[in-house]
Amino acid sequence: MNRRFLYRSFLAVFVMILFGLGGCALMPDPDEPPEDPPEKPEVVDEPEPVEEAYQSISLFVATGDAEAALEEYRRAEIEDPDDPDTLVLLAQLLTAAGLVEEAQQTLDEVLAEDPENLDALYHSALLAGFRGEHEKQELRLTELVERHPENARAHAALGELYMEREEYDDARAAFETGLEHDEEEFVALRGLGNVLLRQEEYEEAEGVLTRAIEREPEFPFSYVDRSRARLRGGDPAGAEQDLTDAIELEPEYAWNYLDRGRIRAQRGRLEPAKEDFNRAIELEPDIFMFYVHRARVHDSLGQVEDAVADYRTAFEMRPDYHEGYAHFASLLYLTGAFDEAAEYFDEAYRINREFHEYMLLAALSWKEADEEHHARQYVREHLGRINREHVFYDVARFYMTPSNEGNLLRRIQNIGDEYSKAQARFFVAAQYELLGRTRSARELYHQAADFSGTGMIETRLAEHNLERDR
Repeated sequence: MNRRFLYRSFLAVFVMILFGLGGCALMPDPDEPPEDPPEKPEVVDEPEPVEEAYQSISLFVATGDAEAALEEYRRAEIEDPDDPDTLVLLAQLLTAAGLVEEAQQTLDEVLAEDPENLDALYHSALLAGFRGEHEKQELRLTELVERHPENARAHAALGELYMEREEYDDARAAFETGLEHDEEEFVALRGLGNVLLRQEEYEEAEGVLTRAIEREPEFPFSYVDRSRARLRGGDPAGAEQDLTDAIELEPEYAWNYLDRGRIRAQRGRLEPAKEDFNRAIELEPDIFMFYVHRARVHDSLGQVEDAVADYRTAFEMRPDYHEGYAHFASLLYLTGAFDEAAEYFDEAYRINREFHEYMLLAALSWKEADEEHHARQYVREHLGRINREHVFYDVARFYMTPSNEGNLLRRIQNIGDEYSKAQARFFVAAQYELLGRTRSARELYHQAADFSGTGMIETRLAEHNLERDR
């Protein structure tokens, strides 16, 4: 669906630019008051056949049906079908319908009669890119701007090529040159806005993309691009509104719901965020990241079981989604699924060997599952990976032989790193609880839970264990 929609949107804009047509031009503005009726009936001219045909072609393209647009072209009685402009339009429709060779033949016919036909030269270059012949495309566009430096579209197309190669300075120069010749060139406006985004010039990007929106207000991706500029420029409310506008223009495009849901979640608007993720999943149920983001919102809402279910679905689709292992493992721990939690903490440790806390969390989960022997063997297997100077080395030894922890507690007290101190206190507290030393465990849990750092698994589990043991 994504590629189809992108393609459809591009063609819709192209046809509107070419013929001056668009949805707003085909129906009255509901906000405009009706005009007073004329005193006498007026004779309404019937649309010319060519105009009617072009309107039909525009509508077919706008709905993504290139084959129907081509068929309408062939069916219509187009005035002067051998006119170069008409043939270039035919080549574009042939390309849209996937008839690339026939499209090239049509353009070749035009260029044989008129080697300097700008539209034919331009679309022949684009057709080379469509076929994946990017070097030929660049050569043709370069020749075109050298012979016709005023051709804004060719500069914009060159800019897009440079963008694909991440040559942002060259892309910026090409887009800016195109806009010098035509300040309303739509592709150049969108391209320059995207370059400025990548160069972290967010205020400038917003301004350029606003011009693109003014140029083509019915094209949803300009709002999407501007939402990114606004979000990174510190205006999440404006970014959310832009995505709302994009969704109103194209309500069936799932990824805009994802982006708006992420912004809503960041703004603490969790229920609306969940609604967006629900809609994204309804539209595109096979995208694993939609479930991951909904899982995070479920988690933030305290709906842990629902979060676990979403993660399971995501991992069924993408078992190699390593970034989610630790978070999923912590949710499993919260639900009491300790064996499975241990497995996912172990997977997280396998991917991130420098995060020894994952090894300790796996060991703790096996201890919670009454698999003490397995837990001790597991720690013994990995003990050599930990630097002896790190407090986790002593914590790991305590997990293998939970006694004589006096030196460990003094060392924890003297740690300058508050993050590591909170982690170590949690691990010792959890072992104390397993040993039945409830008072000491609760004291250390409280100290770990009081740490102000955000996103730390151990702090969250400390809070959970305090609630669990009340």
